[in-house]
Amino acid sequence: MNIGAISIIADVTIHTEKDNANLIIIEDLTKHYNNYQLIAQTRNESVINSQVLELKNKYLLEKETFKNNFIANFSHQLRNPITASIIFSDLLIDSDISAEQKNYINIIKSANKDLKHRIEDILDTSKIESNKLILIDKVFNLKQLLNEITEGYSHLATKKNLEFNIILDPKLPEFLLGDSYRLKQIIGNLLNNAIKFTNKGIIELKITLNYERANKANLQIVVNDTGIGIAPEHHESIFSRFKTLSTDIKNNSGIGLGLSIVEHLILKMNGNIAVESALGKGSKFICNVNFKITRYNKSLKEKLIENLEANHDNKKNIVLVEDSELIQLSILKILANAGDFYLNIISKGKDLIPNLIDKDVDLILLSNTVEGYSAMDLTTSIRKLSKIYKKTPIVVVSSEVFKADIKRFKQAGANDVIPKPFDKISLLEKIHKYLK
Repeated sequence: MNIGAISIIADVTIHTEKDNANLIIIEDLTKHYNNYQLIAQTRNESVINSQVLELKNKYLLEKETFKNNFIANFSHQLRNPITASIIFSDLLIDSDISAEQKNYINIIKSANKDLKHRIEDILDTSKIESNKLILIDKVFNLKQLLNEITEGYSHLATKKNLEFNIILDPKLPEFLLGDSYRLKQIIGNLLNNAIKFTNKGIIELKITLNYERANKANLQIVVNDTGIGIAPEHHESIFSRFKTLSTDIKNNSGIGLGLSIVEHLILKMNGNIAVESALGKGSKFICNVNFKITRYNKSLKEKLIENLEANHDNKKNIVLVEDSELIQLSILKILANAGDFYLNIISKGKDLIPNLIDKDVDLILLSNTVEGYSAMDLTTSIRKLSKIYKKTPIVVVSSEVFKADIKRFKQAGANDVIPKPFDKISLLEKIHKYLK
């Protein structure tokens, strides 16, 4: 109703009387109806927003599922040929071939190593996003690890005519407890970047012991180079995923994942990382990481050599369940050269149980998938076969190596997991562990 210049929403009640006396009651309910409309509108918007959010969550879940499935399949398809290439390169380089041929094989090994690192970076990024990347604590020889790292990167620096210096604190402990693979990954990524973006001058790796306290050792890792440098405004963004700054650098084949993974790993180690750099003045990366102190004092390398000593008088029977001919041949060559084993290869999952009945088997190597059969299904079937097979060591050779995957294998009854791609040492070390 319009009453003068005012517009209202009203309830109108009319009372009529017999004597023609009428009563009209006009009740101004403008505020009430406006509030009601606002509540109704808010409720409708809330329902709509809830439905939109549900659709978004469904989309994100489908997107995440697709991504994880793609990465898993991508990983599985590449790990087998990379494993075979690594193993046969090692076998060839130890054979009687010319210096030129050895040089070609070293190039192949280098390419394999680079491809392996690319795959691991992609998988690590996926693990970080899904919060599945975990650190594995094992005793390791720090000085031996640093020697292995510096030998490889010293060679790369020399190829570019760069001076390579390493400075190790004499106070560094010989053995530590922590994830040696991730430490190697941190140092390797930093050195790789330093060499890639330095055309002349020096690469320096300096590692010192900051302190030992409460059974923990804090190490400082410094990587210095005289390369192209990084502008101050990019010091934070270089740790972002898929960020590459120097697209004009020759042979810049990086995919921009290395430093983001390095930062994440260092934070997982309760450490920190900083960069000091300017364009044309080189770069300096400073990291501090924590490890547990261990009383272990025996050389891990000597222990491994001890374990790998041949005992041809007491050969062990190993069953390999694998449908990839590349992996079959790779494992066959490794075990044949070791001389300690008889190997029975089974290509089809349905043939496994018939080949185990009434057979003397010391260990089973089991691929995570064999022609439609999962490692969990096959492991469960083996454990139910007889009392003897309840204790037979089962080691899954897997392209699926997330924490949840390893947990599933072990819940099904597997003893351990060997991640693909693997090399001769990692395979033999795991086999001897369960054949002591």
